[in-house]
Amino acid sequence: ATPLSEDRGYGQPGAAQEPPATARARLATALTALPELVASGSKELPSLAEPLCARLLRVRAVNLEGLHQLKLKVLVSLLVAEESRRLALRFLLVEFAAEDLTMESRNLILEVLGVAARELSNNEDSTSPSAVPGSVRPALGTVGKTRRFASASQQPSSRPNRFAPEAKHFILPLVARWRQPDRGAASWAAGESSLVAGVLRCLGVLLECAGRACPDRDAVVLDCIATAAEGICHSETQVRRCSLFLLSRVLLVGCESHVLDRPELIDALEAYPLREADETCRRMASGLLTFLGQHVLI
Repeated sequence: ATPLSEDRGYGQPGAAQEPPATARARLATALTALPELVASGSKELPSLAEPLCARLLRVRAVNLEGLHQLKLKVLVSLLVAEESRRLALRFLLVEFAAEDLTMESRNLILEVLGVAARELSNNEDSTSPSAVPGSVRPALGTVGKTRRFASASQQPSSRPNRFAPEAKHFILPLVARWRQPDRGAASWAAGESSLVAGVLRCLGVLLECAGRACPDRDAVVLDCIATAAEGICHSETQVRRCSLFLLSRVLLVGCESHVLDRPELIDALEAYPLREADETCRRMASGLLTFLGQHVLI
């Protein structure tokens, strides 16, 4: 039996095993079509959200080019769609610290949260240029070294931030789940430096996408500051950098007062020029202190 034969028993129990090339093609076709199907909406979408997430997080390694991006697009579409967002989000956050999940899938979840937040917030500026080939262009209103005023017709139109009211459902459960992982491999993974840095980076992106208009800004910011404070003196450079990045997002959304209410955090930043070996961390800390100093003077 083959996929093109008339034998209806192909793919059924007891039938010949599906050839690897056919399986890869079938998987690629299904994953490519799913985002559009999810976006079109369906009454069955709420009941399908969790099973789809479960299958995607545990797809066995296959020799399929672009599998990561295909899974990413499907999971993001489930978080963007109104009908499936809460169910898919809840499942992904629970699975993030599950005992039997691979580190690759944990990092995939963090990436999915960030990309979905960008789409919901219409925050194109937070997308890394490296993620969009050919997207690097001169700043609006500049030609070469000469700057000119851009006409009003060239300004991007304002679009609603759909992520702002959803931010607390992303940020608060993520921090809570990261702090309370399952036992075994999940507990080890939660403390692994690359994942810690990933969580801090993800929180920074989520907070930036939430913006100043987030109705739960103070609640999510307090969780973010507490998390950043734990990583600011971490032994790994990447964790310290991501902690400082998260603090910069706190300032970006206008919550300087919450940082100033943590004197131990200010002391740690002021000590960076003396004890920090990484130049990037020193520059980031200096920038934060300069901004906070201006806020105090005002």
